[in-house]
Amino acid sequence: MAVGSWELGILFALMMSLSVPACSRGPDTDALQQEVQEKLNGSFKPGLFEVASLKRQGSAQLPASEQGASRAVVYYNLTLRLLEGYDFNDWEALSPATLANVLGATEKGIVGLSSEQAQPGATIRVYGSSTYERSGDAWMPVAFSPGASNAPPVDPGNAAPPSQSRLFLDRLAAMVDIPPPGVPADEDRIIAEELEHAVTEITRRREREEHNFVVASGPRDGEYARVAEAIVTAVRGRRANISLRTLETAGSVENVQRLSRREADYALVQSNIASMAVQGSGPFAQGGGTTTLAALGSLFPEPVHIVVSAKSGIQRVADLKGKRVNVGLPNSGSRIDAVSVLQANQIALTDLGEVSERNLDDAVLRLRAGRLDALMTTGGAPIRDLQRLAGESDIRFLSLDDETIGRLVSENPGLVRLTLPANTYPRQAQAVVTVAPTALLVGTTDAPGSEVEALVRGFYEDIDFAAAGSAQASKISKSTALRGVSIPLHPGAATYLGTAEKK
Repeated sequence: MAVGSWELGILFALMMSLSVPACSRGPDTDALQQEVQEKLNGSFKPGLFEVASLKRQGSAQLPASEQGASRAVVYYNLTLRLLEGYDFNDWEALSPATLANVLGATEKGIVGLSSEQAQPGATIRVYGSSTYERSGDAWMPVAFSPGASNAPPVDPGNAAPPSQSRLFLDRLAAMVDIPPPGVPADEDRIIAEELEHAVTEITRRREREEHNFVVASGPRDGEYARVAEAIVTAVRGRRANISLRTLETAGSVENVQRLSRREADYALVQSNIASMAVQGSGPFAQGGGTTTLAALGSLFPEPVHIVVSAKSGIQRVADLKGKRVNVGLPNSGSRIDAVSVLQANQIALTDLGEVSERNLDDAVLRLRAGRLDALMTTGGAPIRDLQRLAGESDIRFLSLDDETIGRLVSENPGLVRLTLPANTYPRQAQAVVTVAPTALLVGTTDAPGSEVEALVRGFYEDIDFAAAGSAQASKISKSTALRGVSIPLHPGAATYLGTAEKK
């Protein structure tokens, strides 16, 4: 008999309860339920959720605080009832990742959401936890820091060349297997380059013939990798005739290059980066425009975040002049967006007091330590590193003014205006207005139309992204498939999405 995720959650909670001493740590069930309801009312619209039931599953001791106070984590199984309808797929709504953060859960610990709008009376089950610190005779709640997990990419397989190639292999051997001094250096370079191209193309065509496709994603710990793995896992379980595997990369710029070199069949690419690739601008200025890219659809927004210490006097982007600002890694989408936002406010990099080009992990540590005044980054909200930072430090998110947004959207194809509602991040009391590129699923123009149409249909219709365990995958919907698309649609995708020209 198959064991469902709810049963696994109960079994896990039971094991946790047996692994700790019998004495109770943290508040009792009534106090815990009241605290959960207060958290929900404070983070979402009051009256949206009702705690239908809560069962305390045990507790575990945590390392003491820096001041020596006792700490504990309490585990619970929770059933929520929606009193009003709510669309978690809306790009400007609070996401399942925010609900998970509020309740001390992971995205996979939220059960019952679907790709459709949740209706009044719907129930959601949560495997949650709350962290407490002892203060006298009372247990006081403290901030929860969400963890991160990611499955490693699947290793590709190898196959022997077809026997029909023997004649060409023999001809090739005759070209390179010659007496000393052997093949001249210039000829050897040409042969090696052509062989590398031929091997890549043969592998790609054979895999395409067998419906085996490579999806270029992003860094292992990034959201692109999590979304791509969710797609691969879901397609593997539902489409027996299609096989996908992920390819770990540095991100959008490399993904475009992989597609151009035919080292991948599909990829996740930031919409404004895709536009630059087609136009031959930005990081693609030297190589010229890429004519083979084609969009299959828009996935989710990736808002630009500008984060400053709440103690700083920085209230708007113009205040960043003379400040220490992290703009992101060289050639990253985040850095390109940061420079665009600064330029839209008449700020050059040379106007900053210090330009930092570090990854987000390092930037967060430096901001917390007071060694940075601000950091700028692009990513699907809520970004996990920023969730932790907002829960542990006093920070502020800057909004962009209407003039800046208008300039950015008009000058950068692929950018859209986006509002992050209050409580997207812990202790974020005000909505934040910004711009966002969108993550696109991109392929190449030579992909067969029937293949693309079948893939896109399965992608938007067969996969329950809300249950896939990715914060951003829950935002994927056919209703927003054209929002932020900055390059031409593949004809197969256009047919499915109903935008193909009638002849």
